[in-house]
Amino acid sequence: MKRLKLLMIVFLSCSSLLWAQEKAVSGLVTDSQNVPLPGVNVLEVGTTNGTQTDFDGNYSLSVKAGSSLQFSYIGMVSQTIAVEGKSTINLQMEEDASQLDEVVVVGYGTQKAVNLTGSVETVKAEEIARQPVAQASQALAGLVPGLTATQSSGQPGEDGAAIRIRGIGTLGSGAKNNPLILVDGIPDDINGLDPSDIESISVLKDASASAIYGSRAANGVILITTKRGKEGKLSTSFNTYVGVQSIAQNLKFLDALGYMEAFNSAEPGAFPEETLQAYRNGNGVGTEALPDTDWVDLLFSSAAIQQYHSLSVRGGSEKLKAATSISFTDQDGNVPNFNFKRYNGRFNIDYKLSEKLDLAFDLNFRRELKSQPAGLNLLTRSTYRLQPLFIAINDDGTYGSGFNGSNPVALANSTALDQTTNNYVRALVKATYKPFNNFSISATYAPQYVDIDRDDYRAKYTYYDGSGAPPQVTVGEGSSESSVYKETFTSFQDNFNAVANWNKDFGDHSLSILAGYEFLKFKSEVWSASRRGFVLDEYRGLDNGLPDTQLNSGSSTLNGLESLFGRFNYAYKNKYLLEANVRKDASSRFAKGYRSATFPSFSLGWVVSEEGFLSNSETLNFLKFRASWGQLGNQFISEGNNFPYTSLFGLGNANATIGGVPVVGGAQLVLANSQLRWETGETQNIGVDTKFFGSKLSFTGEYYVRKTKDILLGVTIPTSVGLEAPVQNAGEVWNTGYDLSLGWNDNIGENFRYGFNFNYSDFDNEIKSLGGLDQLPPGNTINRVGSEIGAIYGLKVEGLYQESDFDTNGNLNSGLPVPGFGAIQAGDIKYADVSGPDGVPDGQLTNDDRTIIGSDIANKNWGLELFAEYKGIDLSVSFLGSGGRDLVLEGDAGWAFYNAGKIQEWQADYWTPTNTTAAYPRLHPSSSHPNWRVNETWMHDASYTRLRNVTIGYQFPRNLVDSFNISNARVYISGQNLATWDNMPEGIDPLTPQFSTGAFYPVTKIFTMGLNVTF
Repeated sequence: MKRLKLLMIVFLSCSSLLWAQEKAVSGLVTDSQNVPLPGVNVLEVGTTNGTQTDFDGNYSLSVKAGSSLQFSYIGMVSQTIAVEGKSTINLQMEEDASQLDEVVVVGYGTQKAVNLTGSVETVKAEEIARQPVAQASQALAGLVPGLTATQSSGQPGEDGAAIRIRGIGTLGSGAKNNPLILVDGIPDDINGLDPSDIESISVLKDASASAIYGSRAANGVILITTKRGKEGKLSTSFNTYVGVQSIAQNLKFLDALGYMEAFNSAEPGAFPEETLQAYRNGNGVGTEALPDTDWVDLLFSSAAIQQYHSLSVRGGSEKLKAATSISFTDQDGNVPNFNFKRYNGRFNIDYKLSEKLDLAFDLNFRRELKSQPAGLNLLTRSTYRLQPLFIAINDDGTYGSGFNGSNPVALANSTALDQTTNNYVRALVKATYKPFNNFSISATYAPQYVDIDRDDYRAKYTYYDGSGAPPQVTVGEGSSESSVYKETFTSFQDNFNAVANWNKDFGDHSLSILAGYEFLKFKSEVWSASRRGFVLDEYRGLDNGLPDTQLNSGSSTLNGLESLFGRFNYAYKNKYLLEANVRKDASSRFAKGYRSATFPSFSLGWVVSEEGFLSNSETLNFLKFRASWGQLGNQFISEGNNFPYTSLFGLGNANATIGGVPVVGGAQLVLANSQLRWETGETQNIGVDTKFFGSKLSFTGEYYVRKTKDILLGVTIPTSVGLEAPVQNAGEVWNTGYDLSLGWNDNIGENFRYGFNFNYSDFDNEIKSLGGLDQLPPGNTINRVGSEIGAIYGLKVEGLYQESDFDTNGNLNSGLPVPGFGAIQAGDIKYADVSGPDGVPDGQLTNDDRTIIGSDIANKNWGLELFAEYKGIDLSVSFLGSGGRDLVLEGDAGWAFYNAGKIQEWQADYWTPTNTTAAYPRLHPSSSHPNWRVNETWMHDASYTRLRNVTIGYQFPRNLVDSFNISNARVYISGQNLATWDNMPEGIDPLTPQFSTGAFYPVTKIFTMGLNVTF
């Protein structure tokens, strides 16, 4: 009995000791935005003791002292934390990039990333959110291998980036090379989006990934998915930032003294020595007595403030989920009277009507208001031209006369405004019916309406020929009469598609079949009217102008597309993959018999890492090879050219005067081509995807050949036909290249996360055929068989003529080619004679000596992003670079003293008898000269590296924000376009438009400070 009591005492003591070693632990689990996560698994390591977080992300669990807790959740990185005597453990879970990539958006659905066999790149919301940009297209710059997003202007509202996927594939206007952009499955404009609404972006680069979109996908496809509500507690987010914008690079000119000294070199004695000495003394420089006007600084020095505010609410129940957002963007320009405003609203609702029927209702609207000085391009060009000796502002503060009354600074500050209002509304209704497991049918209808109104008013402004002089009135550019131009553009687009989807797993076999129907109808109308002679600027309605100056015009057009499409996917043991796509499109742009075309694609994949010999590798975690082939179409001919196959007779395009009375006439102007058919793009693609070291290191490499055949092109016909050339299927272009990407993502301890993403792409562009022609009629560029699209066409240069090239009478030495462009002398550009048979010089310098001297295609592009996070502090730095493109500057942007203009600092290295090794030719004051032709002298290497963005953020600790009932709060500062390293002349941005004459708005850099708060 005593022994039994003793055993009982020992047992109870041990039980008490064990009980004392158990500890209650509780806490809150949230995602990276501090939104509570329900359903997170919380497990005591090494046991079956565990629980899940509740609807509000809270949990409570009794564990042994000294144990550890493991937190796991789908799509998140699992984390293990030692209890170490703590009674409260709050955790913020990070998204697992490798798991998030398991499902990516593809055409008309989603697929597992491991099963993808085409070329698809995904950009997540967090990558876009790192860059506070006004236009969403800017955020894509440098993120995707093979995709270039080129921002060549800082003009508010027009500072979006031109997007190209794997180069330029066809001949024609720039819009003909645009990728298809879909927002939630419907064609839309990426720059109309609020960047905060974007959930993910999928870039479909090859034909196998894009063929499901057929005739619209020849230049690749960008699929944008907006954020939707998720089951769980309602989450309210407020994002805001304020920024200051300034010109990143601008043309730099010599001051008044430098201008006069240089001009005296062009025309000796033009400015007497006493005038120059007065400027050198410095007394009164910058006054009316000694003008020294910095026109560029005066025009572009306005304070440019940007602000952005966004409020969103997302969440819902199992039955009803909603995501709503409204935002406001306000962007000033660095030019006076320049402002852009955008109001966005988005409402996405998902409603589960029953177990078999789901409904979605979306409404998206935006309103854009842009106001800028009238005649902006002429205004900037005048600013780059006007000499510093012309007065902008008189000593008494009044506006000076500039050049004979043309004063761009006065014009920019006047009531002459070009104002545009853009209203956009899109609705979407989608019903998805699931009659049985693994099968669904969905139908989507999305109408889209656009209304754009423009009011361009050229008002009078007052200037004075000097302080105290009588006022004078002008409109600028030699006009003295105010005018107004009004234009209204409206469009309505019907979008409907129905898609059936079936998938099934049979042991080791996985099948998925998709079939669909789609139609799109587009109708637009434009009208314009104008009058001149307005008396009062405040009353600029058309009726207030002179009746005998009224003009008006208008037109309308429509087109449609009807399509059938399908996709088949097969996977065996998730390691042998097959995909086939087909689409048949019928377009109203082609005649019967040529209206339809079929676009197929096939792709294969082999997940080698699933094979037995690699399945247990600790180093190589994933390895997949893939190959694809496919065809795509292009129905785009040119803007508004929707009926090239039929003879079009126009009224009002051939008016005549009969008996002194004007009568309305009509004519057919363009020859029709009833046998016109689609362009066809064909792409072969091979790729490899790998992951190493616990998926920390990832690499993707691809090689492709992209062929475009039967290019829609206007080929020259004899003028004796009497009509303009019709569009023909004449031409073939190849792009051959590769894309590479390398990424690293890792953690050091519990608090430090870091990584990088690097991508590089390169391609060669070549015209293979031009319908039997060797080349098309050239201008400053040329399309020639064997060369790239739009190659720069000009004269090669062999240096500068020296005095030794002339005899004592000023004649060229015998044996030197004879210039045919006008009189020359020492210091002028010496062109190469290349026009003779088989390249043998013929002794003459003419237009026939023009040849390909440069490239307008940036074919080498790369991007680098670095990021790190430590205890609430985050840092991201992104660079991008480009090479292969050359840039020719002309007119006021490239030639000193052109058209009575001025001289830039880089142009000051000009030839003189004592500076014979100068980089540039002698100066001269005339309005035309043999030196002013497209040639290698004015062509520059436009390769560059740009510090695209730097963002530093701080996330406030949980214990601080909890006291304010806030889930998450983050502040940050960011800089955009901070620095550029290039080979261009000082002040010239490498992305300046080709052959620019000065009519452009420079790229800007922006510093912002922002706040993200989630409740």
